Amino acid sequence: MTVRNEAWYDEDAGPLVRLYARVGGRSPVPRDDLGLSAIIRCTPGVAAPEDLSADQQAVLRLSRRPISLSEIAAHMSLPIGPTRLLLAELRAAGLVDTARPAPDDRDSSYAVLQRLLGGLQSL
Repeated sequence: MTVRNEAWYDEDAGPLVRLYARVGGRSPVPRDDLGLSAIIRCTPGVAAPEDLSADQQAVLRLSRRPISLSEIAAHMSLPIGPTRLLLAELRAAGLVDTARPAPDDRDSSYAVLQRLLGGLQSL
């Protein structure tokens, strides 16, 4: 058996930071109302403290307009758990508001779903 001296990343990857370091070793929060489709937005008129982490500042920039938790996670290249943690901390500090998306009142009857499936299969 030989030992390989190859790196598993390329030079363009930049510095690698472990996930627990990005969230300061804190553990995830209970899910409560922070579902994947929870809508996040900055609390109007509240100034952000200067001691926020770079990730928390990025979340605040992204949430200047209403955005879902899953979109924030995608923009920041973070898994859902750490993103939930960041959002829960910002919400506890009063910096962001969260809301559930409005329920979808469209007809989701069996007939409509069958037509949708038929349309997708014809593609």
